[in-house]
Amino acid sequence: MNKKDFIISFLFITSLFSLSAQEESSRTLVSEEVEYGQPNQTYNTYKTTWKKNRFKDNWSISIGGGGQVLMGIDDDKAPFKERVTFAPQFTISKYFSPIWGLRLNFTGGSLHGFNDGVSGTYVKWNHGDRDYMGKGYAGRPGYPTSTGVHFLTWDPQWSHMGFTLNDPDINKRIILDNGAYKWVPGMSGELYMEETRYAQANIDFMVDFFNLVGNYNPKRLFELTPFGGIGLYRTFAYRGGINMWLTGIHGGLIAKFRVSDRIGVNAEFSGSMLSDNFDGHTGDDQNADIIAQSTLSLAYKFGRTDWEVAEPMDYELVNRLNDEINTLRERNAKLAAKECPTCPPPPPVVKSEPTTSSDIKFLPDPVFFRIDKAIIDPTEWAKIDKAARYLTDHPDVNVVVTGYADKKTAYPEYNMKLSERRAKTVSQALIEKYGINPLRVSINWSGDQIQPFKINEWNRVVIFVIE
Repeated sequence: MNKKDFIISFLFITSLFSLSAQEESSRTLVSEEVEYGQPNQTYNTYKTTWKKNRFKDNWSISIGGGGQVLMGIDDDKAPFKERVTFAPQFTISKYFSPIWGLRLNFTGGSLHGFNDGVSGTYVKWNHGDRDYMGKGYAGRPGYPTSTGVHFLTWDPQWSHMGFTLNDPDINKRIILDNGAYKWVPGMSGELYMEETRYAQANIDFMVDFFNLVGNYNPKRLFELTPFGGIGLYRTFAYRGGINMWLTGIHGGLIAKFRVSDRIGVNAEFSGSMLSDNFDGHTGDDQNADIIAQSTLSLAYKFGRTDWEVAEPMDYELVNRLNDEINTLRERNAKLAAKECPTCPPPPPVVKSEPTTSSDIKFLPDPVFFRIDKAIIDPTEWAKIDKAARYLTDHPDVNVVVTGYADKKTAYPEYNMKLSERRAKTVSQALIEKYGINPLRVSINWSGDQIQPFKINEWNRVVIFVIE
């Protein structure tokens, strides 16, 4: 079994073990251990609705380091142990749900690449105008004597290593062969080491794999988190290199080991893919440079570390609370009515016989309502009682209970529905409380389209129209 097959098999077996352990722990949880729901109750993370945590919750930072390897032109020809360098790592991350989050990752260091010095061209001589084709370098000690296309094949690090054109020492000898500069030992397979110093910042999208495919368990001891994103890379001028900005893609896998609610250990395997320019050497048979890293870091979580299920609301409790709120509002309104000197006086009491407007007859005592209410105030029941006595005394008379709303409150559509509720409330009182035949009572409503009274507040009213 080769190394690649071993790693894949290990991750697959680890995943199965973790999922099995998760299900077993879900069945045996006790009340004190369950911070996210009811005792012994499990939740499918993907199918469950979760309460939104505060912005300051579910943050973590991790600090660590490990090894990194550059995979560019000729690098695979060198011994692996000579290519590995130290990779520092600092990460800030935040989860926005139990399943996904974002992170900002910083790393860098010095990368060891290898070159046979035979093929390819070098970015320094074709990057902007400053050093184009050897401009400013041709004729200096250790450099070619003239600028031109041939200068593109001159490795800027040769001069720092003491390599010169036609050097007597064959190990340092550079020759011009068919318009290209070549390091003589490299023509027989030898390599020299190049060094690239860089810094990297990337933003990644993360997914907690076991939460995505299984049940939520904040006590899980092991988690796999694949991630992917984009990165910004900066190379620094060193040993003939140049300062240069590049962008690339970044991705990998984090194996998280839980130590406590706030502390964990992360083993991370990641890779970055950039343009072939990154190490300053282009061409040959490779179109991209790759940085592979393996790091171990200590993570610390800030704020709240778990998630709470958005349980359905207790609607009976909501109704009781709404009733209490409405009661308190009515009490406040009564107190305000007693203390408010600017409130309009009630309509004057008129004779108990119907009044006439053109060919329409009205009972004289309309029923008034409070703002945005369709509940009959205690003071208004006497008016309904008077209307009921009139209908009882005149069995040949029918009544149309007509509701209105004032124009200065709410909007027309709402006021239309409010006036309907007011009319239905009064007609129901006539029928159910006073026993008036339902066939003699009909309802109508006009919202705020018609304003019976000049004073706005009086139009929160129900009027009895006699037929």
